Amino acid sequence: MNVRSILVTTGATLALVALVAAAAQAATLERIDRSLFDATPEVTASSWHFDGATAGELGGALDLRVSAADGSFPTAPGACEPAAVHAALQVSPGEVLTVDTTGEVCAHVVDASLSLNAYFDRRDVTYSGTAHKKAKVVGDGLIAARPSFLGGQGSIASSVRW
Repeated sequence: MNVRSILVTTGATLALVALVAAAAQAATLERIDRSLFDATPEVTASSWHFDGATAGELGGALDLRVSAADGSFPTAPGACEPAAVHAALQVSPGEVLTVDTTGEVCAHVVDASLSLNAYFDRRDVTYSGTAHKKAKVVGDGLIAARPSFLGGQGSIASSVRW
């Protein structure tokens, strides 16, 4: 073998080793799907605040605030209005995903009960914590909520690449 062949083979081997090492440290994709039930939510004609531990892994909590854009939620059956949504999801102790987005609060066509659906993407999310270097939402996430005579329910779902 000549020197040129040895150098080419060595260079290709080093490149392959670097590629395999980078792939081993690649970011992982995790599906986050958390929900909460708040027996004592703060509910007014213009805002909701649900707060509490989430179902699922230990250490999770959700603080969800919904505010009517025009000062009051719809009252007519079938009507929908925009709302500002702020959600702070504690994924685990010391790790928080914060979502600020807009959604739509709609009054059911039969009984005018209210519900919220709010989509979000990577631009709407910030991450704070030390467990991961960063968090990036992949695709669209969804926040859903509704007050009821029993309390309030909220959920957040998304795929996150750590």
